Amino acid sequence: MLVDPVRQPYKVKVIDFGSASHVLKTVCSTYLQSRYYRAPEIILGLPFCEAIDMWSLGCVTAELFLGWPLYPGALEYDQIRYISQTQGLPGEQLLNVGTKSTRFFCRETDMSHSGWRLKTLEEHEAETGMKSKEARKYIFNSLDDTAHVNTVMDLEGSDFWLRKRIEENLLAY
Repeated sequence: MLVDPVRQPYKVKVIDFGSASHVLKTVCSTYLQSRYYRAPEIILGLPFCEAIDMWSLGCVTAELFLGWPLYPGALEYDQIRYISQTQGLPGEQLLNVGTKSTRFFCRETDMSHSGWRLKTLEEHEAETGMKSKEARKYIFNSLDDTAHVNTVMDLEGSDFWLRKRIEENLLAY
């Protein structure tokens, strides 16, 4: 929520704590976080902590910067596929213990190496009957690629200055 759009147009306040819970009493469910902002820990069925909130905050910040969700998948498979393309596969130790890892990844073993790979679109569809659909406006191979998106051209007035302020704050970190 914008605190004071006229006098403080860049100050926001978090107002929705509807899914808030004590960290020691959390229950893993798919609707713990909205899909576009869902952390890999939730998608893969891993233990989690308050760090998932930082993931969501990063996704929201990226959306404000880009004007479009960073990971707009309609399916959890799409979410983890987009995340993996941008940030690499989750670590092997995480995939080994994720209760839902095999929904999205399969283990491959050859003579010298054992590891995980993301299931192909075709493999996922054959197993689930759900067809993946590309929903991204921007396709990134690295989060660094987001810095090269020029969405300022479509902005005017206070929207332009809000975008510039977000850019400055992101680059400061």
